[in-house]
Amino acid sequence: MTQSSSASMGTPQVLLQVNGLTRNFGGLVALHDVSFNVARGEIVGLIGPNGAGKTTAFNVISGTMPPSSGTVIFDSQDISAGPPSKVVVKGLARTFQSTSTYPECSVAENIYRGMLSRLKGTTVSRLTGRRTGLLPAQQVASEIDEILNQVDMQAWRDVPAGSLAYGLQKKLGIAVALASRPTLLLLDEPAAGLNHEECNELGRLLKHLQQQYGLTLLLVEHHMALVMDLCERIVVLVQGEKIAEGTPLQIRENPAVIQAYLGAPDYAHA
Repeated sequence: MTQSSSASMGTPQVLLQVNGLTRNFGGLVALHDVSFNVARGEIVGLIGPNGAGKTTAFNVISGTMPPSSGTVIFDSQDISAGPPSKVVVKGLARTFQSTSTYPECSVAENIYRGMLSRLKGTTVSRLTGRRTGLLPAQQVASEIDEILNQVDMQAWRDVPAGSLAYGLQKKLGIAVALASRPTLLLLDEPAAGLNHEECNELGRLLKHLQQQYGLTLLLVEHHMALVMDLCERIVVLVQGEKIAEGTPLQIRENPAVIQAYLGAPDYAHA
């Protein structure tokens, strides 16, 4: 991973800047003047109760919907206008709350579909039968194998995605996102529906991706034990507004956060 001179001197290099983000739906304000940064190589959690605006924030950041006002700056470029296809090419990928794989296709084929998003003209080439813009078969196979190794899914390479256990389908969603070679990965409730051991495995995988590949992670998650253990900083939304930002310890001890969201001291086991 290439680092700037400021980063090499110990100052984190900002990769994502969310500036005054507001999103209205008619008379409903889903987000109001939300601002935060994510440094390159950092893991940041975005938390809050249901209806806090977390998914709306993800939709705006990933280009799925435009902001009513405010900007999203990714790697020094304004990506506020989207669309998602251009955002992905710039190095930002996203997973979703539910599994979003192609169930009839194999694990390897799903990963290949993720690769297509970063290759200009590839989809058109496949539809028209032209060979320009296509990756060599050997390179495709090599990249798929590398990603399968990263997420420890080699044994399921040729298995239809729809036949996988739910936890493996969630992991495949991460693998498909990795195929686009992102610099920043947005994870929308990656632990939803996972049991305790699967949550622990997910935490180890995400930490590995950060440490081994310099991947930057921004995740929306309700599993507080995972968030507190994994994230270096946490941003808290309540009713569309940011009420706190800080380290896990600062968030854990913040009276406003406890009152609005975390509740009783045993929240971490929720």
